[in-house]
Amino acid sequence: MIRKLKFLVYVVLGALTLSCSDWLKVSSEDRIMENDLFRTTRGFMTALNGIYIDLLNSSLYGKTLTWGMSDILAQYYTCREKDHASKSLADFDNVARNNAVSGCWSRSYALLNNINTVLEHCESDRGVLDDTYYHVIKGEALALRALLHFELFRIFGPSYSKDKEKECIPYALNSETKVNPLLPAKEIARLIMEDLKSAEESLAGYDPVIETGAEWGDDPEGGVNDIRYRSMRLNYYAVQALMARVALYCGEKDVAWEYADKMIRGIREEHEWFPFATREEIVTTNREDRIFQSEILFGLYNLKRKESVYEVGFGSGLKQGSVLRIDKDIMRDMYEGDDNDYRLSYWFAEMVDPDNNSYLHVIKYKEVDDVDPVTKISKGYSYIMPILRVSEVYLIAAECCPDPKEGRNYLNAVRTARNVKNIQDDADLTTCVEQEYKREFVGEGQLFWLYKRKGKSEIASGEKLAEEERFYLFDLPQTEQDYRKENGVDN
Repeated sequence: MIRKLKFLVYVVLGALTLSCSDWLKVSSEDRIMENDLFRTTRGFMTALNGIYIDLLNSSLYGKTLTWGMSDILAQYYTCREKDHASKSLADFDNVARNNAVSGCWSRSYALLNNINTVLEHCESDRGVLDDTYYHVIKGEALALRALLHFELFRIFGPSYSKDKEKECIPYALNSETKVNPLLPAKEIARLIMEDLKSAEESLAGYDPVIETGAEWGDDPEGGVNDIRYRSMRLNYYAVQALMARVALYCGEKDVAWEYADKMIRGIREEHEWFPFATREEIVTTNREDRIFQSEILFGLYNLKRKESVYEVGFGSGLKQGSVLRIDKDIMRDMYEGDDNDYRLSYWFAEMVDPDNNSYLHVIKYKEVDDVDPVTKISKGYSYIMPILRVSEVYLIAAECCPDPKEGRNYLNAVRTARNVKNIQDDADLTTCVEQEYKREFVGEGQLFWLYKRKGKSEIASGEKLAEEERFYLFDLPQTEQDYRKENGVDN
């Protein structure tokens, strides 16, 4: 698999020159090239694959939305020393925060333009695609459009429970190059859910993940792998998980419960798709599955994860002023000192830095030997960046289930999978779910948005975030503000 995925990536990158953003221009010559691209199924897949690849840009899931900005603001790391490169961001300096997300805005809307182009050609060139490819490509593109808008919404939108009417971001519904108005938060939330419902409808009955699971392996008959490796695409179950995430963020707990319950039943009642990682997979020396690969509903395959993530953020070769490491006391408090917890045991390790200081480093994304000794195929442990995982859906179910006893069962399912004892019947479920978020999503960028959703003032480190709402709010990039003024769009 590793060889074939590399080949696919290089073919796509070659077809798209430098990045997905480069294949769509406005000149007539480039429009002809665009039309040529969508004359074959392979061209459609080339365009869609390019979008997935560009999601790994450092302004998106390559850094900002996963282990970088989001987790720094969540105060996971000890980077508030005066000489640390991330100190200003960790201190919630307004300039640092806005600079950290400006690239996310520009990159996302460039990608949204390309996503909309794919969607438009799904209709105008419908005859090129058979029913399966049409519904799968359209469903994934709609889900991608919703996903990127949701990320922008969490960043640039208000605290939803406090100000649903505030205008925040535009919603890109087509590939026209024009300045769209900023829409109220509640309208953005509606459009995101509308896209996700359409994606679910398009994928239902066509996405092979429903009948065969994620199929982590090449076509045994030597065919194309376009709709295999479904955990690396926004598949049917990942869409339902995203719907649950969005609904919960917007305070619609009944809707969040509906989709969390639906997804869990879908993968558990008739099958055992996306199973929790087993002890054997997690603890096998030098082959540890630290990302719990089997339970990832949607992730991105980053062939340069070692160089672009681990070595620049967490590696032992980094000095104190640049490494993102977690304080030992904070970590042990977070995991309640339970050495049986697989996350505590396998995500952190003592290492010596270039200044000969011994510190606790995050090794969740450290490279391992992930090639299956029998099949000789990579299992993806060293390459995947998780975006959506089964455990989050269980935690959403735990928080939103109408029956608190059943809610505890969902939470305990996650704890059992992580080799942690069940919570007591008299334990506060809300507090326990929040604590599990802290433990579960190190390096994945989810904790800060729980804090924003709940308006929390106390965060992972135990320090006060701030009493001011503004620390959860980000300004539109200055370039966007200037561009809107130049084009006579006030809001």
